Amino acid sequence: MSVQSETPVARKRVKRIRTRRVNEQPALKISTLHPNDIDLMPGTESLICPDCGTWCPITNFGCRRPRLVPHHTEPAGSPNAQRCEDGSLRLVDVDLTLAEWQHHLGEAITANASRRRTPVRRKPKTPPAPATSQVVPTPISANMVRRVFRAHQAECKACMGTATDRDGNVLACLDGLRLAGTYLRLLRQEPERRALRLFFEQERERFDRNYEKRSARGRAAAWAAQQKATTGSEQLAKRSGTAVEELNNQSRQRQTGTVSDYRGPGLPLKGSTA
Repeated sequence: MSVQSETPVARKRVKRIRTRRVNEQPALKISTLHPNDIDLMPGTESLICPDCGTWCPITNFGCRRPRLVPHHTEPAGSPNAQRCEDGSLRLVDVDLTLAEWQHHLGEAITANASRRRTPVRRKPKTPPAPATSQVVPTPISANMVRRVFRAHQAECKACMGTATDRDGNVLACLDGLRLAGTYLRLLRQEPERRALRLFFEQERERFDRNYEKRSARGRAAAWAAQQKATTGSEQLAKRSGTAVEELNNQSRQRQTGTVSDYRGPGLPLKGSTA
């Protein structure tokens, strides 16, 4: 009768053991571990095994030779369990008291609570600046300058007549004078500018119409030349003449026993005498 082998399962870790064996590894000092990896509360003395990374009870705590209990590398109930060879039955050097461990634990909790995640401030996506050839200058009009001049008058004290120097003389606004002069100059030139823009628009339309007519005539001439070159029998004829070329292009079947069309009187034979 064959015996089926069972899959090894990690056992529950007990707090007390009877064996006196000790691991050959050096004693593990509690002070070298992180306070969060230790539990020194009475009745629950345990720590995280530095070899397998699992919680393991400490047996004989408070006695002469405290040790880690034998344990597996996985939690209890895990299949395919393996024994932690380096951490099982390892001596523990308890070089911290309960009060010292609680003090270190409180400092670690305070330090962790004060940490904050660095907020990610993404830069706004700005569209790329257009190239110099793509920049279209905006023409200055009289209405645009007038709006700028009115806005300047509403904020400038010199234009309002309230700005004075040390002697009490009213100061003149040079910016206001410049804007007023620009507005009057554009107002005088506005009819001429309007007529010039209309002239350029008409010339552009006339150029487009002429270009379209020339393009249409050129396309029609090109199509006519192509049709004449592909369909004319004179262009397709070889040295033997148009009649022979047309018979050759027909590619019709000849009946058995008949004379070929190429042996007619119109076909010159080699060596024939006139």
